[in-house]
Amino acid sequence: MGVARVTITDLSRALNLSVCTVSKVLNRSFDGAKYSTETIRRVNEKALEMGYIPNPQARSLRTRKTMLIGFLLPSAQASLFGALTDQIEMQLRPHGYQVLIAHSRHDGNVERELIGSLMVRGIDGLIWIPGHDRVDLTAMGIRADFPAVILDRPGCGGGLPFVATDNRAASADLAQRMFGLGHRQIFVLNAPKGDRSMNERFQGLVDVFGEGIHVVNLDNDSAQAKDAVIQFLQNTDHVPDALVALSELLAIGALAGLRDLELRIPDEISFAAFDDFPLASHWSPRLTLIRQDVEKLAAFTVKMLLQRLVKPAISLDDIRVPAALEWRESVIAPHQ
Repeated sequence: MGVARVTITDLSRALNLSVCTVSKVLNRSFDGAKYSTETIRRVNEKALEMGYIPNPQARSLRTRKTMLIGFLLPSAQASLFGALTDQIEMQLRPHGYQVLIAHSRHDGNVERELIGSLMVRGIDGLIWIPGHDRVDLTAMGIRADFPAVILDRPGCGGGLPFVATDNRAASADLAQRMFGLGHRQIFVLNAPKGDRSMNERFQGLVDVFGEGIHVVNLDNDSAQAKDAVIQFLQNTDHVPDALVALSELLAIGALAGLRDLELRIPDEISFAAFDDFPLASHWSPRLTLIRQDVEKLAAFTVKMLLQRLVKPAISLDDIRVPAALEWRESVIAPHQ
C-alpha cells in the first residue's frame, strides 16, 4: 500500500494556519499579501518535516503558470555565458522558477524552432540572447506582450527591454589607458558585424585610436582567430603595438597564434581582451582585460523579467551595466 500524500490541508492543520496562507507561502504567490519572516520559516520547515511534495500539475492548473522560464542563448562555450546561466538559475530559483536552457548556435531557423519548442512547454517568460543583430517577434512566434527580456544584445529591436554591459565605455577606457602609454597602432580581432555587443566594443576603440586600428572580422571562433593572427602578422611589415581580442574565444585563438609565431607578450606586442576567463589570470604574464559584471547582469535581467511576469505590458527602461578594467602585466608602453 502506498503512503498517503501530505497535502496543504494537512500542513494548515499542523500549523494552525489557513489553507490560503500556507498555499501562498509555499507557492510564493503572495499577490500583495504580507507574511512575517517567522510565518514563512514555519511553513517551509513544517513542509520539509512532514515530507510535503508540491504537485506541479495541480499548481499549473490553478495558477495557469508552469513556473518555467526559457533561456535561449547562442552557446555555452564562452565562460561568460556559462556564468550567466548559473547566476540566472540561482537568482530565479528562490522565486520558484526553473530554467529551460536552449542553444541556437547563431542559426535563425534553429532559434525560431527552439522558441516554438519552449512555448509549447508553456514557459511563463523568456530570457533571450539573440544570435543576430535584429529580432522580429512576429517571425519568431512571440507575442508583443509576452514576458521576455533581451540580455547582452543591446538595441535588437522588437520592443523588448534589454540588459547589457556598457561595452563602448568599457573598451574606450581600455583604449585611453593604452593610448596614454604611447600605443598608436593596434590589431583588433572582431566577431561578426551582426553582433551588436562586439560592434560597441569595437567603436570604443575607434573613438580613441581612429585610423590607427587594423581590424579583422571573423566568426567568434578560436581556430579562426589563431589563423587570422598568424596570417596578418606574417604578412605585415610592421608588428603593431598591441593586439586586442574582443571576446574570450578570440583571445584564446589569438594567444595560440602569438605562441606559434614566437612573439613574446608584452615585450614584442602588448595584449588585451574582453571578458574574464580562467586562463587570463594564470597566463604568464597575466592578461589585461575588461571584466563584465555577471552577477549584476543576471540580477537586473531577473528583476526586469519578474516585473514583466506581473505586468506584461509594463514599459521598462533599458539597463546598461558598467564593466571593470582589470589592468595586468600584458600591456606595457611600446618600445620605440
